[in-house]
Amino acid sequence: MNLPLIGERTALTPAFLAGVADATSRDVVRRAAAELGWPASAVRDGGAAALRELLRDAPAPAVLLADVSGAADVTAEMEALAEVCEPHTRVIVIGETNDIGLYRNLMRMGVSDYLVKPLDSVALHEALRRAEQTLSPEPAPAGVARTLAIVGSRGGVGATSLAVSIAWELSHERGLRTVLADLDLQFGAATLQLDLEPGRGLREILTSPDRIDALLIGSATAIHSDRLRVLAAEEPLDDDLDIGPAALPTLLGVISADCEAVVMDVPRRMDRLSREALARADLAVVVTDLSLAGMRDAQRLTALLRSLRPQGEIALVANRVGGTAGELPQAEFEKAVGATFDLVLPFDEKAALAAAEQARPLFAGRASPAAVALGGFAGRLAGEAAPAPIERGSWLKKMLRR
Repeated sequence: MNLPLIGERTALTPAFLAGVADATSRDVVRRAAAELGWPASAVRDGGAAALRELLRDAPAPAVLLADVSGAADVTAEMEALAEVCEPHTRVIVIGETNDIGLYRNLMRMGVSDYLVKPLDSVALHEALRRAEQTLSPEPAPAGVARTLAIVGSRGGVGATSLAVSIAWELSHERGLRTVLADLDLQFGAATLQLDLEPGRGLREILTSPDRIDALLIGSATAIHSDRLRVLAAEEPLDDDLDIGPAALPTLLGVISADCEAVVMDVPRRMDRLSREALARADLAVVVTDLSLAGMRDAQRLTALLRSLRPQGEIALVANRVGGTAGELPQAEFEKAVGATFDLVLPFDEKAALAAAEQARPLFAGRASPAAVALGGFAGRLAGEAAPAPIERGSWLKKMLRR
């Protein structure tokens, strides 16, 4: 295929287009598209062949969903569709054939995902969101806060302590207007570490995103200082929390306009809210100790993050090193996880006890090497020495190399 490279994504590029052959699947795709803010009119009747005819006279979208049901030769159908796509296009394929050989062939061609009918709404939403996130990132507009999401590989590794300390560092030492969001609505401990009472309203914010505004957020916020605010909750343990896909993006959109940094303490149960926070943050951090269980779950979490944010920055932090029985050697741990530590913090029992007694962040106001290292790490959230994004090959570019 000797096709010209048409160019990268522009502001005029349509966000989404789908061609779906049957009415039941179209309804599922329309609902998933609506959750991502895409119009129902972008979901058209017909499969890959119909999309090919449509795109001969229209610009290719950023995300394309093609139905290959009934195609005699799926590979030939996709090659023909590639001729009317552009290098930025991410393609998701749906069909009726549950065949591992077909799946692997499509992956080798550079297709983002292949889903088998009947479509699962959750799997479809995740596939569409992943495809959207692998697009070439656009620079954040002025006034939009940088975000950090922190998750522990297991309980007790100090992820919350680290989140609180980083939020304190950004607000008190670097002077940034900072919001600390504790997303564990039932067991969160961020306010305890700052000797604050959780506000009343975070649950309402996340379960009713259509009502989110600055006034509602203000009523749910606990004030630590003029530059540090905390969003947290303490919901009953017997309640089911129904948080939709639009909740966190809407919340971040409102609070980002009024601050410079957002630190999210993410629970490790990996529900939709947790995955959304880790996927959307500018920097996602996995905190772990050097235990065998920590190694296993750090490996699982980093693998999840690589799928949720293929182009996003991921960091690995070893915390409380020297304070866990049966620690693995650092080099062995890194080899197993497939990543090197960005930050290693030693266990300091005396400092931890003092911080707990005084209800202050662990590293606040201390001149220890660990505190200095943490301060430098926090600077990454402030945009200091941020690495350039890694370029990923698109579906069409991979096809052109065949």
